[in-house]
Amino acid sequence: MRLIDITEDNWTEVIFLSTSKGMPTICEEFIASNALSIVQAQFEKTWTTKAIEKDGKIIGFTMYGYTKKQGYYELCRIMIDYKYQGNGYGMEAMKLVITEMQKIENCHKIYLSTDPENLRGKHIYEKLGFINTGKIIDEEELYVLSIYK
Repeated sequence: MRLIDITEDNWTEVIFLSTSKGMPTICEEFIASNALSIVQAQFEKTWTTKAIEKDGKIIGFTMYGYTKKQGYYELCRIMIDYKYQGNGYGMEAMKLVITEMQKIENCHKIYLSTDPENLRGKHIYEKLGFINTGKIIDEEELYVLSIYK
C-alpha cells in the first residue's frame, strides 16, 4: 500500500470512491466526499490530498495538513472505498498517513475528529494510540495522537 498524488490521470477514479454502495454524495455518512475535499484543498493550501493505492488499484483517499481555523495539524479525511472495507486497509492507510505527517517539521500532535457513531473508525483510531480529548468540534469527538520524533 502507498499514498500517491492525485493527478489528471486518476482524479476521476478518486472522486467516485465511496464509503457506501451507490453514487458518492457531497457528504457521506461520516465524511465529506473526496470531490469536495479536493476542491477544498485547492483553496485552502495547507491541506495535502493523496489517493491510497493497493496492488495498483486506488482504494481510498486521505486529506491532512494544518487547519488554520483550529490551529493544529489534522488528519482531516481518510476513507476506504466500500468494496475494499473489512480487509484491514483502513489501519494500514492510517499508519501511512501518520508516517507522512511525522515528516512535517512542526507537527508534534495529530488531531482528528469523528462522528460519535463512527464506531469502526473510533476503534481504529484508539488502536493506533489516538486519545479522545473529551472535546466536541462541530458535533464531532476530537482525538489526538502525540508524535515522538
